[in-house]
Amino acid sequence: MSLEMDEQPDNVGEQGTDAEQVPVGIARLREEWRAAGLIQPGSESADLAEQAEQVVFSETEDGVGVGDYTLDLDEVRNRLPLSEEAIDRLIASGELDSVVVKSADGTLRRMISESSFKRFLEDSAIDPDAMARAAQALADKSLAEAIESLRAAVEDLRSNQARILQQMKDLLLLEVRNLKEQDRDLASFVFELAEEIRRTFPKKRR
Repeated sequence: MSLEMDEQPDNVGEQGTDAEQVPVGIARLREEWRAAGLIQPGSESADLAEQAEQVVFSETEDGVGVGDYTLDLDEVRNRLPLSEEAIDRLIASGELDSVVVKSADGTLRRMISESSFKRFLEDSAIDPDAMARAAQALADKSLAEAIESLRAAVEDLRSNQARILQQMKDLLLLEVRNLKEQDRDLASFVFELAEEIRRTFPKKRR
């Protein structure tokens, strides 16, 4: 009897220690279960979920996270075409497994498990590079349209230049013809003037 009574405090202590060391992922799941009505408030499981504390891991020496947790939360947000609230729910539900990592300067960062991230992409059939490809395609299309517009502008400029040059050539030819006609008129005038002078002032006979 005394031995059993002596062992009971130890068991209680171990249970308390286990309760304090509940992983944050499990605590989140229990919180989700309680919100869904699967765990009644005030139950032992609910109390354990309330007592759970967030575990903070120290960053590795090379600064790449801890184990499989190598994806920074900001990177995941940029790669997934989802709202911040949706991603936060995925993390809170454990769909995207994560831990909090403390860097050497004391900065806390949430790191996402790479394997859980890949699993989520496979399960949801989400292509994180689709948006990048679409943006690249749009940029390529815009560039092609800009090049085509520039080519059309150059062709139009060439056409205008050719038209202007032809107009200038026509004007020059017309001016040359006018000058030639003026020369002919002048020559005719001089000839007629000479004839009139000869008629007016006939040469004296010697």
